[in-house]
Amino acid sequence: MAIPRHSRESYEAATLLSPEDADPLSPLQPPLTSPEKKGKPWIFLVALFFAMVAIIDVGAYMSDAPKTRVFESNLCLQYYEANDPSQIGPDGNVPESLCKIDEVQQRLAMIFGWQDTFDAIPGMLLAVPFGALADRVGRKWIFAVSLVGLQLNCLWILLICYFRSLPLQWVWFSSAFFLVGGGPIVAIAIAMTMVSDVCPPEKRTNIFLYLTAAVLLSEMIAPVISSRMMEKGDWLPLLVSVGIQQIGVTAALICPETLHLRDLPEPTEDETDTIELRPKDEGLGIKAQLGHFKSAFLFMKSDTTIMLIIFTFFGNRLGRNAMTLLIRYASKRYNWEIKKAAYLLSFRAATNLVAVALFLPGVNYMLKRYMRFSTQLADIWLARGSVIVTSLSFLIMAAAAEPALLIIGLLVYNLGTGYNPAMRSVAVHAVGGQSSPDIGKLMSLLAITESIGLMLSGPLINELFQKGMDMGSAWLGLPFLGVSFMFGLLTLVTFLINVGSRDVEYVEVASEEEEDDAGLTNRFISSNPPLLDPQRTT
Repeated sequence: MAIPRHSRESYEAATLLSPEDADPLSPLQPPLTSPEKKGKPWIFLVALFFAMVAIIDVGAYMSDAPKTRVFESNLCLQYYEANDPSQIGPDGNVPESLCKIDEVQQRLAMIFGWQDTFDAIPGMLLAVPFGALADRVGRKWIFAVSLVGLQLNCLWILLICYFRSLPLQWVWFSSAFFLVGGGPIVAIAIAMTMVSDVCPPEKRTNIFLYLTAAVLLSEMIAPVISSRMMEKGDWLPLLVSVGIQQIGVTAALICPETLHLRDLPEPTEDETDTIELRPKDEGLGIKAQLGHFKSAFLFMKSDTTIMLIIFTFFGNRLGRNAMTLLIRYASKRYNWEIKKAAYLLSFRAATNLVAVALFLPGVNYMLKRYMRFSTQLADIWLARGSVIVTSLSFLIMAAAAEPALLIIGLLVYNLGTGYNPAMRSVAVHAVGGQSSPDIGKLMSLLAITESIGLMLSGPLINELFQKGMDMGSAWLGLPFLGVSFMFGLLTLVTFLINVGSRDVEYVEVASEEEEDDAGLTNRFISSNPPLLDPQRTT
């Protein structure tokens, strides 16, 4: 599963679109959860999904370093063929040390930057339609189709790299294969939805932290294996990674369906919201999908808190994509071979694993146990602390003239890993819990928002990297400096978010035709006090 690093952050969702066929209050329909569901082996199912995601990501992470090196080698060969053929060896290759010149590295940054943009477009366009389809035919089938699209994407890139006479820009056409299944954004969203379908709400944040730990375990192991294989050739780990990803596709086909395992609404507390259910879906055609987009957009506009939460995911994706520079940044700044720089990925994953498995759950436990915070309040403070730490870490990495300082920056960065799972848990709570009929709109909006952030961040971050090269080696960390400023602004936004305890009531609404006749507009009706409160805070 060739999922780009920037897309491999956990999605937390209960459904991808509103479960319109399952009104939990309707006496004419059976409840979503039968008595037998209480005894479902959710731990076994979650462990199964964890293993599947870990296998897929081993294949994905194995390809990062060798793909970067193959891209660099092809660009380097083209450069020296045009400028200094004497540097080309008898085997048709150029020594890697000669490929660190600015001309080659700037072209490499351009290739990766626009690749990120093109990769983001299918997810932005198809998140809502595939979400609707997942609620109709089941999660596992859409997930499997998404993995097939990712495989085709990877094979196209390898094909273009194999024929070294072809322009490397042709790898951009690989993004078209993300139209099959929606790309990595949709694949990860549905995988996390399957986990969310079966896990208890009160364990949601910790479960997603441990899922992140499973991914980190893959990231810790895969680069080491890949670096060792690169000693025998850059193509060996690429081919092995394709085989491992194929195992993931097969596993997706045999994993159980989770659509019918969604929990009933979460326990309610002291405040009440009324969330309108949209009319029954009329199909999967263009008109219906435009209706989904319109419904999701109106939903976002209806509540300031939800709008702020969605904006934080845009800023978070825009900033964290800078970590895709890690291998190229270290290779260029310290004149390291790429296979040596790849060990930074394993180091980051190993230390991040400790943070995710021990430090962050420990902080979450102390906030609830000793500070007496509610689940949602603990989540928002964990998100706030994480974004502050992340801002500091990028500032350190920007100034990392020596490898030791870069390593310290990575250690600090790892302490901010809790942002994504914590803020996603806040987002789920903000719409009334994992069985809210609005959870699908929320997850679709988050997928679209992150796709937009990814689309913009790729060229922007790589342009800053090229600008840093032009300004001199001391400015190579310019992208990290810009991202540090971005997370500083994001910190202010998180302190504006307030999510109180919300009880959810569900009421039927008229169809669009009836609404038009009556002159009504769909909206999110809240009986809460004002949701913006700088003193309070997914």
